[in-house]
Amino acid sequence: MRPVQHRCIGRHPAALLLCLWLALPGVAAAGQVEMQAIVYPPLVYADGDRLWGVVPEVVREIQRLVGDDSQLKEVPWLRAFEKAKTEPGHALFAIVRIPEREPLFKWVGPVFGEGDYFFKRKGSPLEIKSLEDAKAVPRIAARKDGYTHKAMAAKGFTNLDIGPTYDSSYHKLIEGRVDLVLMGERTYRYMVGHAGLDPEDFERTEYLFNESSAWLAFSLDVPDEMVEQWQQALDTLKANGVYDAIMERNFAH
Repeated sequence: MRPVQHRCIGRHPAALLLCLWLALPGVAAAGQVEMQAIVYPPLVYADGDRLWGVVPEVVREIQRLVGDDSQLKEVPWLRAFEKAKTEPGHALFAIVRIPEREPLFKWVGPVFGEGDYFFKRKGSPLEIKSLEDAKAVPRIAARKDGYTHKAMAAKGFTNLDIGPTYDSSYHKLIEGRVDLVLMGERTYRYMVGHAGLDPEDFERTEYLFNESSAWLAFSLDVPDEMVEQWQQALDTLKANGVYDAIMERNFAH
């Protein structure tokens, strides 16, 4: 990381707090961290070395504030998760914060939030109005070790059809091989579209399974001072309108 230039612009309390924090000695010199991004439209898109979407935009704005020029790189989900969990000096952007993951990382966020619902094929007669309704269907697709897999397993689901990718889950639903897929109400259109499917072929059921949020996760060796610096920067973006502008731009359609 390059040295932080302490230049306070504006008088918003959150911005002033960030400037005071950046003035503390040694905060910016926390060391280089490997910044890993997981492709998860619309939060993260990738095309070769180019990354865009909600999370890359938020991360770059944070980096601008804290003086961090580390490159954000696309890394496959399982590899990125294991590196951030077991190797020093890694960060993972972005993952859902759930109790099972709480002690594995240091957290900054949230950078995104939405409600999670069970989706069915359009025209399916299934009615899902409760947790028990969802547990009673024959098969629900989930990506191995992903948030939805972990969350449903923690609530006692025994009807999960586990696959290697989110795309495989969506295709199973359209092909009639499973009955439901658990997805976010804001991101599902982007996710199934990324899989080459028509979002109009999916239909949301009534039951709200959970309110989930995506966070930035740092390996446990990363200094608390650096994590707090990033959190203060994110709080500043939310206070000064930059964060809202990013959300509106990425969810304009």
